[in-house]
Amino acid sequence: MTGDRELVLAANQAFYRCFEKKDLEAMEAVWSKGMGCLCIHPGRGALKGWQEIRHSWEQIFKNTSYIEIDTEILAVEVSGVLA
Repeated sequence: MTGDRELVLAANQAFYRCFEKKDLEAMEAVWSKGMGCLCIHPGRGALKGWQEIRHSWEQIFKNTSYIEIDTEILAVEVSGVLA
């Protein structure tokens, strides 16, 4: 499980780096494009499918002048393909 844990931490780090840098191309590289692709931003309903999700990130990045994100991962749980 150590390998899985490291993969999860790396994926989280990549996601938050894209978010903080407002890098849509990098966000596209880390985001799933599969049929079950789903995103729920705080205060919004569920977005389904990569095109809808991509548009939401595009709008967030366009309308945000500065983002600073500091994360602290206290625990990582892996169960099958979910983490």
